[in-house]
Amino acid sequence: MRKYKISDFWNMGTSIGLCTAIGIVLGAILKNPTLWLSIGVGIGVVLGAVSASYKK
Repeated sequence: MRKYKISDFWNMGTSIGLCTAIGIVLGAILKNPTLWLSIGVGIGVVLGAVSASYKK
């Protein structure tokens, strides 16, 4: 069985999707989903860009 590294799966889309999902959950808990959705997307874009720059 081949072991996969996290970098095989982690890309810009994964980062945005995961952080957006976390933002939606936090928004539902804290009663302000729009703010936390925006924060989640912003963090996802930054993390995706940083990880993409290290990947190359």
